[in-house]
Formats: sequence, C-alpha cells, structure tokens
Amino acid sequence: MSKTADVLTTSQSESDEKRGRDMRKREENIGKLSRQLKKTQERCADGDRDACEKAKDIRDQIEDERGGG
Repeated sequence: MSKTADVLTTSQSESDEKRGRDMRKREENIGKLSRQLKKTQERCADGDRDACEKAKDIRDQIEDERGGG
C-alpha cells in the first residue's frame, strides 16, 4: 500500500511540475506576443494598414494562449 502511495505521489508531483512548466511557457509566449502587439499597434497608429491586420492576429494569438491554447 505504501508503494502505491509513493507512485501516486510521484505521478502527482510530476504532473504538477509539468503543469507549472506549461503555465510558465504560456506566460512567456503571452509576454512575447504582447511586446510584438505594442510595436505593431504603433505602426498601425502611424497608418500602416498591414500592421493593423497583424495586430488583430496577434491579439487573437494572445487570447488563444490565455485560453490554454
């Protein structure tokens, strides 16, 4: 019985670690996309229509990441 508990605990611990890594990676991606979005929005504000479309795409990517995408 004790061995089973150890195996389950290890599996839970590993699962928690993986979830933490995934969350950190997602947050890093959101940060990167947010920086790209800021630069793209500035170009959009200066009249770059392509940048306006790209900004929309980046916002969609950020939403996908926040949704667990």
